Amino acid sequence: MDTEMKNKKTQLEDIAEALGLSKSTVSRAISGKGRVSAETRERVMRCIEEMHYTPNMIAKSLSESKTYNIGVVIPMDSSETEAPFFQTCLMGISKECAIRDYDAIIVGTDKNDLSQLKRVVGNRKADGFIIMRPVANGEMEKLLRESGLPFVTVGQSVDSSAVTVDSNHKDGCRELTSYLLMSSPADKIGLIIGSMEHTVNKSRFAGFMKAFEAVHRAPSQQMIFTGIDSDLQFSKAAAALLKNEPDCIICGDDVLCIKLLNILNEMGRRIPDDIRVASFYNSSLLDVYQPPITSLIYDSEELGSVAAAKIIEMLGSSSSNESALLSYEMLVRRSTQQV
Repeated sequence: MDTEMKNKKTQLEDIAEALGLSKSTVSRAISGKGRVSAETRERVMRCIEEMHYTPNMIAKSLSESKTYNIGVVIPMDSSETEAPFFQTCLMGISKECAIRDYDAIIVGTDKNDLSQLKRVVGNRKADGFIIMRPVANGEMEKLLRESGLPFVTVGQSVDSSAVTVDSNHKDGCRELTSYLLMSSPADKIGLIIGSMEHTVNKSRFAGFMKAFEAVHRAPSQQMIFTGIDSDLQFSKAAAALLKNEPDCIICGDDVLCIKLLNILNEMGRRIPDDIRVASFYNSSLLDVYQPPITSLIYDSEELGSVAAAKIIEMLGSSSSNESALLSYEMLVRRSTQQV
C-alpha cells in the first residue's frame, strides 16, 4: 500500500473495494460470524493490518451487526406491464443507496407467499426494508414489525404507524375527476379500477369519490367497476360499462387504459369524438398513443429515492419517522377535449 493510502482514514468499504469483496463479506470475516472461507478471512485481516484499520473503526458496524443492505420487497405477481414503474422506482432506490454506501437487494413476494421475505429477515441479510406495493392484509408490515427491523412503504399502508412515502394519489384523482365533472353529467362518467387489495387503488378510488362529494352529486353505481385484476374481468366490465353509454371513462391506471383503448379501437369508437378517456396514471405506454391521453404524472424515480433516503435515515442515530407525500401533475390532453 502507498503512503497516501496508509494515511487515509480507512472505512469498511475501502477494504471491500481493495479486495473486490462485498462489505457484508468483509464484516463477516472480521467478526468471525457467518460463512467465510479461511483464505478470504486471511486476506481481509492482512489488508486490515496494511491499511491500519483499527478495531475502533469497525466497532460500531460490528456491534450493530450491519449488513449495509436494504431489502426492496417487490411483488412477483405483478404483470409485465407494471414493470416500468417498479424498474424506475428501483433505479431511484439504487442510486440513493449507492450515495449512502448501502446496497439494494431484491426480495420477491406475492400476496400468498412471503417465504423469501421471511428467509431474508430470519437470516438478517438486510438492515431495513422498502415495501414497494403494500396490500390490504398488512402481512408484510406485521412480519417486519415483529422482527424489529425498520421498514418504509411506497404507498399507503394499513399499518397506521408505518412510515410511508407516496404520491398524492387522492388529491390527484380528485382533481382529474373534478375537471371531467365540469363537462360531463355525473351519471355519465365511468370508472374501471384494479384490485382494491392494493392500497394505491383505494387512494385513487377515494379521490374519485371526493370529487363527486365536492359538487354534491353522486356517480351512477352502474358506471363503477372495481377489483378488476384479470383480462376476463376487464372484458366483462368494459362491455357492461359501454352498454350504459358513458360520456367519459376513467381508468385506474395505464394498463387498464391501454386495454380499454384497444377495445374502443376494435369497435370503431373514436376518441374523443364518440367517447372521452382519461387515466389516473400515466406511463410510456400512454405517451405513444394517439390521441394523447389525459392522465396524472407521478415521479416514480423520486419515490424510490425518497424511500431509500428515509429508511437509511431511520437506521441512523438521527432517525426520522415522518412520512412523505410527493406531488403530482395533471396532464390535460386531447382524449378529453369536448367536440
